[in-house]
Amino acid sequence: MAILELTRYQQRLCRLLELAIPDHQVQSEWAAMTDEVGLYSPRLDVAVGPFATQEIHGHAYDELNRTHAGLLECFFQAHSENIRSLGLSENDIPLELALQKNWNARCWLAIEIENRVSHKHLMGGAINAAALGRIGLAVAWNDENLNKFVRMRGYLRFLTCVGKNSFDSSNLFILSATQLEEAICNYIADDV
Repeated sequence: MAILELTRYQQRLCRLLELAIPDHQVQSEWAAMTDEVGLYSPRLDVAVGPFATQEIHGHAYDELNRTHAGLLECFFQAHSENIRSLGLSENDIPLELALQKNWNARCWLAIEIENRVSHKHLMGGAINAAALGRIGLAVAWNDENLNKFVRMRGYLRFLTCVGKNSFDSSNLFILSATQLEEAICNYIADDV
């Protein structure tokens, strides 16, 4: 039953994003590296283009950040609330800096939705979202995974802050499934 609910949510999310960002392709189960022979090709649950498989779209992503600043602000506010809920706000960066990260992304928004997965799978999904998207969205299906995502991101940010080898997760926003849907619906309603 949970897989069916998750699939329906993913389909609904695609429809909402198509309404919110009508001029750009929204794709479910997007394989990000199929054009790279011999490389692992992560499959994002949802991705919003333009898709940079042959060229860099950094300037297009900058423009999308400006055009849809209200949507990104909604994402960031929910994310910040989640970070503060576990007292990790000192490891966070302002929205303006997060939007400047990952200029050479494969897509504008990379969304990974996690339900019943291991800690390692959760970490892999979060890293794929941040690595492949100008903005990565790690979406927790339940409170347990939301807390895991926040603690995992805090750990990565801590490693960066103390000069250890790490993955830069500053463009990764963590939201619950409800927060993501509400943010998009509110953005659509404000735009009408």
